[in-house]
Amino acid sequence: MGDLVSDIVKEHSAKSMLQEVQDCMSMSMVGQGPLRDIWLVRFLIGFKWDIKTAGEKYRNMMKYRKEYGLDNIRNQLLEGMKPNQFPGYHEHHLCYQCTFDLVSGRSKNGSPINIEQTPKFDFQGLVNIPPEVSDRYLMHNLEYHFFLLDNIFLQTGRIPGYVKIMDLTSCSMKQVMWIRKWQSNVTARRHRLGVEIMECYPECFHKVCVVNAPMFFTAIWKLVHPFIPARTAEKVSVTSNSSKSKEV
Repeated sequence: MGDLVSDIVKEHSAKSMLQEVQDCMSMSMVGQGPLRDIWLVRFLIGFKWDIKTAGEKYRNMMKYRKEYGLDNIRNQLLEGMKPNQFPGYHEHHLCYQCTFDLVSGRSKNGSPINIEQTPKFDFQGLVNIPPEVSDRYLMHNLEYHFFLLDNIFLQTGRIPGYVKIMDLTSCSMKQVMWIRKWQSNVTARRHRLGVEIMECYPECFHKVCVVNAPMFFTAIWKLVHPFIPARTAEKVSVTSNSSKSKEV
């Protein structure tokens, strides 16, 4: 679990950030009330305390939330909507081997754990899902992630983040070709939505652990790295069957 948000606000002073984005904070519930500080701090940390960049990304996030009705999704979650009720849930979970929208458990510090068996995905099935269905599912999924993290913050006052475990057992070079398609889909989504959706949810992960990595993981990382937020990339550690854990 991360540091106390109140201590971070006092130590670094969020005044400059508040002045930078105060005219757009009323656009969403995450800019007001008890969630205001945690969302400001996430953007400050996620964009390395660069007020100008963090402010720009925060504004983009607010516009995205207003245009695509993310507060409506948040209200549905507050009313009890479950992941299996998300639009596109069935289509995606025919193809997944993971707990991306669930919590597998908790780490020792209280962070929610998410386990993904990536090589077992039905990549062709995922590619065949219509973009509009994929977009809405991702919107609901990421909002659910932060709905859980925000609730942990409200209970503890600290910055929580997921521990993501990616198990690459049985990963083959043949599957690497799908990374190119994933890259294309990420770029196409950015153009459709007018925003890089992951930049609207900074500091989602406390740690990302890649386990049972194949010998050719370096080639995979070179393809994936440019499409991952810088702060997330810094949190990735890799373990193969024949090596100790290492940072990439």
